Amino acid sequence: MKALKSLAVASTVAIATGVLVAGFVAPAHSADASSAPAGRIPTVTRLVKLFLDREEMLSAAMRAGDMPSLERTLNDDFELRTGARAASPIPRADFLRDVARTRPASAAASQMAVHDLGSIAIVSFVQGDDAKRAIFVVDVWRQSGTDWKLAIRYAGPAGAPDFPIQGAGAPPSEIPKKF
Repeated sequence: MKALKSLAVASTVAIATGVLVAGFVAPAHSADASSAPAGRIPTVTRLVKLFLDREEMLSAAMRAGDMPSLERTLNDDFELRTGARAASPIPRADFLRDVARTRPASAAASQMAVHDLGSIAIVSFVQGDDAKRAIFVVDVWRQSGTDWKLAIRYAGPAGAPDFPIQGAGAPPSEIPKKF
């Protein structure tokens, strides 16, 4: 009887271990629906979901001209850097003033990737559906207690895929997703 119980426990542990291992080695899928194999539903990682939500809250506050929300979201030393004026960062106060004046209509973020560097997260995405007006954004978020604050935003036109960028001429390769 004791040997039978021991065998049942060992079988249960082996099955549970197999399920866990299968869960960890299952192939990763991109969060971008265009790269998902036919018939599969794309999933997003925990960090991509977190920052999709953060970026949407930031965009909603910008559209609404909600200055208190924007001020809480931005780091005190926030700056915006654009490709056209790379040597002239736009400080927090000027950024807020421009957002209050123009209330930009921003589209949802797509093609998002998040690089977790501990208390820093680097978030890149394309904002906008119109190829001529789409913006490639790289946001640097800094953890502040249990919250995240936007420290730096780099933004420029997403551009045409044939625009020459040094080092980008290599053929695309499959990059494994990190969890």
